[in-house]
Amino acid sequence: MMDRIADNRRFWLLLNLLLLVLHGFGVYCYVAAGFAHPVTQLWAIVLLIHILEFPLAFIAVQGRKVGWGTTIMATFIFGFTWWVPTRRGVFHA
Repeated sequence: MMDRIADNRRFWLLLNLLLLVLHGFGVYCYVAAGFAHPVTQLWAIVLLIHILEFPLAFIAVQGRKVGWGTTIMATFIFGFTWWVPTRRGVFHA
């Protein structure tokens, strides 16, 4: 069951869409209220976690012929919802 979900492209794309929505709200709330807004604080935490995922992402996509720039940008924006399916072959480089 979990393998079916983990290999489902639509599942990962939905998670990536949710992250894009969070980024949009995060930027909006930051512009409107600064870091005092809870959505902005959540967004900052998510970005920090994504930065901390860089080493894991490089290890995960090693051998998949993914450029370092793509790995950094995709991990910064999407985090594990990009590099896990890329490692599993759901997303192709």
